[in-house]
Amino acid sequence: MKQYNFPDITRIEIKNFSLFKKTQHISLDIDKKVFCLAGANGLGKSTFVAIINYALTGIVKKADANFDWYKSIPGFYLKSKSFAADYFDGKVAESDRDLAEVTLHFNVGEAFYKVTRGFFEPDELRCFEKTENESSMELSKNLTPADLNEEYEKNLAKDIGLSEFDQFVFLQIFVLTFDETHQLLFWNNNLMERVLHLFFGLDSSKAKLADQLRKDVSKYDSNARNIQWDITKARNELKNIIKQLGNSGTHKDSVDELKIYEDHKKKTEELDELFNRSDNISDNLRNTETLIADYSLKISALKSKYELIFNRSNPDETPIERNTEIIDVLNELKVKIFSGEDYQPALDRLVKIIQELKQKHPRADNVEFLEELKKIDEKLFKLKNEAKTAQDRKNRLIEEEKSVSVVISEVKEKIAQIEKDNSDLIKELNRPKTEDGLSSLINSYKDQIDRYVKQKEENRKKRDQKKKELKPLEKELSLQYNRAESKFIPIFNGYAKSFLGLNIDIQLSITSKAAFFQLDINDSQRKKSHQLSESQRYFIDIALRMALIQLGTHNCTLLVDTPEGSLDIAYESRAGKMFADFSKKKYNLMLTANINTSQLLLQLAKMCKGSGMHIERMTEWTTLSDVQQQEEKFIEDAYLKIEKALT
Repeated sequence: MKQYNFPDITRIEIKNFSLFKKTQHISLDIDKKVFCLAGANGLGKSTFVAIINYALTGIVKKADANFDWYKSIPGFYLKSKSFAADYFDGKVAESDRDLAEVTLHFNVGEAFYKVTRGFFEPDELRCFEKTENESSMELSKNLTPADLNEEYEKNLAKDIGLSEFDQFVFLQIFVLTFDETHQLLFWNNNLMERVLHLFFGLDSSKAKLADQLRKDVSKYDSNARNIQWDITKARNELKNIIKQLGNSGTHKDSVDELKIYEDHKKKTEELDELFNRSDNISDNLRNTETLIADYSLKISALKSKYELIFNRSNPDETPIERNTEIIDVLNELKVKIFSGEDYQPALDRLVKIIQELKQKHPRADNVEFLEELKKIDEKLFKLKNEAKTAQDRKNRLIEEEKSVSVVISEVKEKIAQIEKDNSDLIKELNRPKTEDGLSSLINSYKDQIDRYVKQKEENRKKRDQKKKELKPLEKELSLQYNRAESKFIPIFNGYAKSFLGLNIDIQLSITSKAAFFQLDINDSQRKKSHQLSESQRYFIDIALRMALIQLGTHNCTLLVDTPEGSLDIAYESRAGKMFADFSKKKYNLMLTANINTSQLLLQLAKMCKGSGMHIERMTEWTTLSDVQQQEEKFIEDAYLKIEKALT
């Protein structure tokens, strides 16, 4: 059985990621077997996992998209690329879009990698370095960012031991990561079959072929079902026409006319989608403009308040318009505040002048006014930055609106051209049918049904042929699994039983639809996910990933967005033990967890100690909500308990 070398992460750097408000530069050395990012809900733990996977793969998995929808490994990779920009929009401020980036350092076997990727550049790399056997390959100066990314993908797939980069993306997202979407390997046959071919097949090129063949089988099978639905629908419509007319005609619809009709329909639907997108952009633009106007009013009101308080801070005997020294300092102060420069020296001079005036005119209580002015200064500075961010967003939305408008015009022209070239046909298609028209339709429906039946049979033949081609690969998979079974099942049982405390068994099952694992607990089959509790489902699936990694990889970093919210209290320490058992092997484990789930982390800390585990406080990265701040003492106590267990 072939073993892979997956990325072993050693260092992470995240710059200008606005969601993490307390710092512009996060730098983490991953030098322990277990790294745990701990914090309260809503601080961005799941986002941290997404950032790591994005740096490695250039994609972010959609939370609501099941693998079945993508139909194949290349399909998943290609269709997921565009989602990253949507995912990070809002998590990165407008002003930081060009600056925000993530850098990963990791080992793949004997090779050392360093990659830097911008959060809105999924197909590009800002940096790619590779060192192997003391020979360094630094390509950033010689290639474009897109070429760098292509070179990275080619090198990484080869060093891991895969035939294609999209196979790595698939395994990284669905096997080497258990994220917030909680997509399970068990109970998803399409997903599991691809994993089995990659981990138990002879080589990755055959796994690629099996993936394509299964996609083809699914496609032709789906086509046959859809065509059968079309046949049933056409037959029902034909029955209705015969009822209206009482006999049949002889006209046969033209295939070209049907194609024109479909093209017209397709372009009309495309136009509707574009209008919806344009409406969404317009709504966002209006909201942003309202926000900008609101900022403008607030800034104007604060400026007026500032000037009023400043005038009141001066004694009647020395009005502001006559005190040139104060006017000069005030002008300097305003310029520095609004430009973001250091205004403290000017403020100090203003204080000194006011204090001197106070000595001359004791009635003026300027210290109190000065505190008010300082608070207004800070509010103005913050509002100014927020207004600039909103303006940047408005500018971007305007450009998007223009771009969509151009496409709308192009589609409108195509629709108009179709209607112009085929005006009689379009009118006929949309005109109520006369008796003669109904009579003419009958034969066209019959011909259409005949065409559908032929298409259905063709798809079934193609499906059966692909199944025939898949058979040798399924046989080979079964043979390879039988060879590895004696090692694999004890590894899986060790992890799963340490969590459940029950006898567990898995068997490979290959049917006409898929290859998958069948799960037995205490000699009872669990074919459906609902036959187990939520925590049992999640942690048995994590145990399966650990077993696959231990059997099929030389080195790896497993990412787990810990689903501790599903855990019964009785299972918390068991889950911690399962994680600790895995970390004692040669693999690294990166976790995110809620700090209040103390039993899981405490058990893990007790078993790993400080030499094997690092806990990162997420409160150092970002601010707590108002509710969380009220519980800050309990959060701090939880951190201290875990850190004490580590020592």
